[in-house]
Amino acid sequence: MKRVFLGFAICLFLLNCAKKEEKVIAKNKPYIISQENKGKITNNDTIPPSPPIPGWLVYGTNTFIINTDSTAYYFQNKGIGFICGTPNADTIPYFINLQPKDLIEISNKNLYEFIKLNYKDDFRNATFIASESDTLKSKMFFDLHKSLKYFIRDRDFCVIRRTTQEEDTVLKYKRNNESYYSSEDIKWDKTKIKFPEQIKFIKPPIQIKTKT
Repeated sequence: MKRVFLGFAICLFLLNCAKKEEKVIAKNKPYIISQENKGKITNNDTIPPSPPIPGWLVYGTNTFIINTDSTAYYFQNKGIGFICGTPNADTIPYFINLQPKDLIEISNKNLYEFIKLNYKDDFRNATFIASESDTLKSKMFFDLHKSLKYFIRDRDFCVIRRTTQEEDTVLKYKRNNESYYSSEDIKWDKTKIKFPEQIKFIKPPIQIKTKT
């Protein structure tokens, strides 16, 4: 009788563990960017996709690029003002002269404190999570998305997108431990990046805080 009871208890324990595992998997469901950017049908109602991101806003004020299962790269941009998205917006990302040295590698172990130190209270935070692949399923992505929810206020927003041509180029140099590259040496696909004419881009000095 004791053996039967013990066997039943073990089966019950394993069943509960399996249910917990299912909940974790369901909660951390892979995020597919191309699918999320399409319209959705809910209760026979079609919900149109969000307006496209204007080219000048692609980098927002805070950009996180998913790197590995436990790390990401981060860079900061200047503040933004009023935003109005339209279906006919120019969506080609603007060239921002991003450099490998601008990318700060962060770990998912101190995400909350890092965001707390670098999120601004005096202007609107436009945050972008960028991925080199269409499907996001790393622990870093889920941890980052969860941590950001604690800091997003009324006018702030967070968008998940693919990496731009400029980000992909800079990532290559960063991973090769090169701190600088000349944009003039790159054969850019001009259909995927826009160099503003008659506008001299001056990168504002940015001080990124890290927890010691």
